[in-house]
Amino acid sequence: MTTTDPWLHDLTRVHPGDRIEVWDEHHLRHAGTVSQVAAHLGVLWVREASNGLAKLIPADEYRLRHASVAHAV
Repeated sequence: MTTTDPWLHDLTRVHPGDRIEVWDEHHLRHAGTVSQVAAHLGVLWVREASNGLAKLIPADEYRLRHASVAHAV
């Protein structure tokens, strides 16, 4: 077990163009590219990789992590 927490707790660390995963308790719900971040509102918009649709993500309802962390070997 590592001391590095892969989950993002601060939206100021998320930027447009970042690849991100959005999880509920145990399931991946959304994956795609961040198009906009409103850290002061606690939300971000993710363009879904699977279908290109934009999704508004309230960060307090999900767990977020950068996709590169999730797929690191």
